[in-house]
Amino acid sequence: MNFKFFKEKTLFCRLFSIFISVSLLPLIMCGIYFLRYLNPGELRSSSLFLYLIFLLTVGFALAAAYYIAKRIRTPLKQLKRSATEIARGNFLHKIHVNSDDEVGQLAKLFNYMTTELRRLNEMNLNEIITEKNKTQTIIKNIADGVIVTDPTNKIVVINSVAEQLFDINEHDTMNKSIDKIIDRKELLDLIDRAGEDNSTGDTSVEITVDPRGHRKKLILQAKSAQVISKDGASIGVVTVFRDVTKEKEVDRMKTELVSMVAHELRTPLTSIAGFSELLMSPDLTMEQSSEYADIILKESNRLSNLINKFLDISRIESGKSQVNKIPLDLGFLVVNILECNKQQANRKTISVDMNIPEDLPPVNVDKGMIEEVVLNLFSNAIKYSPENTKINISIVEEDDDLIVAIKDQGYGISEEALPNIFNKFYRVSDNEQVREIEGSGLGLSLVKEIVELHCGTTWVESKIGDGSTFYFSIPVWDESEQSSDLCEIENELVM
Repeated sequence: MNFKFFKEKTLFCRLFSIFISVSLLPLIMCGIYFLRYLNPGELRSSSLFLYLIFLLTVGFALAAAYYIAKRIRTPLKQLKRSATEIARGNFLHKIHVNSDDEVGQLAKLFNYMTTELRRLNEMNLNEIITEKNKTQTIIKNIADGVIVTDPTNKIVVINSVAEQLFDINEHDTMNKSIDKIIDRKELLDLIDRAGEDNSTGDTSVEITVDPRGHRKKLILQAKSAQVISKDGASIGVVTVFRDVTKEKEVDRMKTELVSMVAHELRTPLTSIAGFSELLMSPDLTMEQSSEYADIILKESNRLSNLINKFLDISRIESGKSQVNKIPLDLGFLVVNILECNKQQANRKTISVDMNIPEDLPPVNVDKGMIEEVVLNLFSNAIKYSPENTKINISIVEEDDDLIVAIKDQGYGISEEALPNIFNKFYRVSDNEQVREIEGSGLGLSLVKEIVELHCGTTWVESKIGDGSTFYFSIPVWDESEQSSDLCEIENELVM
C-alpha cells in the first residue's frame, strides 16, 4: 500500500478518521466493561482479544478509506481536468461515465453542459451578441417609431421615436403587454392580425396621437408584419409608425386647391360667357352694351390677373423665374409706388401716413418684384379697410435688415386664420364684409415667395376688429460681403 498516498490525500485522511472513530467506539465501550466487571485472569485473555480486534478494525478502516477515496477521487480528477479543458476552449472533451450513481449523474450533466457549450460556440456567440446589439442600435435610430412584440404581445424592443409619439418610457414598457401600455383598439387588432398565420387582413391602420411638445395632433400610419425565424416559427411582430401628418395636409390642400382654382376660374368665365351672349341681343341699347362690355373687361382682367399670379408663383417655386437684382433705395421705391397708386386710397377716403427715413442703406433686389410686393400689401390694406380710416407705412433698420410695415385699421384676422394667411388660395372668412370682397387668394402667397426669393421673411400681426400689420424684411446690401451672391446660392440649394 502506498503510504505517501495516505499522507498527501486529504479526502483519504478524512474518511479514515471517520471510519476509525466509528469502529473504535464499540471497542472502547467493551474495554470499559471488561475493566469493571472481569477479574484479572479473565481480563488478560480478553485484552489480547480486544487488541486483535483493534488491529483488524484499523486495517479495515485503512482499506475502506483507501478504496472509497480512490473511487471518489478518480471522477473528481476527471471533472477537474474537463473544467480546465473547457476553460481553454476545448469543448470536444468528455468524461467517461462508468456508473449510474450520484457521481456518474454529475459526470453526465457535465458532458451535457460541454455539448451545449460546443453548440453555442459553433453558433459564434460573440457574433450573435454583436449582431443583436447592432440590430437594436439600428432600430433605435430609425426615423420612424418601431415597437417589436413577442408572440404573447409583450414589448421586447421600442425605439426613442415611439417613446415620444406615445409619451411612454422604455424602462416602464419592456416585457409588458402592449395593451397595458397603449390603449388603442385599432392598433391592437392590427398586431393581432399580423401575428396570425396566413393573415389576409389589413396590414396598416391610421391612428391619431397627441404627443407632448407638439402643437397639434399627429396622424400616424402603423404597419405591422410578422417576424419569422429560420425554422419557420413566429418570434413576434414588428410595428412601424410613420408620421403622415404632412402628407395628409398636402392631400387636403391639393383637394382644396383644385376646388378653389375651379371656382376662381369658373366665376369670371361664367360672367364673360353670359354677358357676351347678352351683347348679341338685337334689342340691346348703347348703355347696356357699354355696361356689359365693362363687366366683360373687368372679369377678363380678373381672370388674367389670377392666371398671371398663379404662373408667377409657379415660376418662383420651380426656380425658373428670372431675378434681376440691382442696388436701390427701398424707401424711394416705396414712396414712388404709393404716389402712383394713391388714387386707390382716395376712392375710399383713406389717409396714408408714411414714416420712411431718408438715410436708409441700399438693398439688392429685383425692382419689379419688390414693387409687386409693396403694391399687393398696400392694395390689400385698402381693400380690407372701411372708408375714412388710416393706413400707416414705415421702414426701420434692424440688425442687417430693412423691415417694411404696412398697418391698417381694417377688419382684422382671427388667430386661427393667421397661420394660413400666406397659403395659396386661402381667404379669410371670419367677417361677413370680408367674404363679400373679391380676391384670388394668391396675392399674399406671391408676396411670401418673392420676399423669400430675396432671403427675407414675411409675417403678420392682427386681431379681429383691430386691423392688421403686415411686415416683410429685406437684407441690407453689403457689397464687401457679396450678400446677394450668397442669397442666390441659398435659393438655388433650396430649389
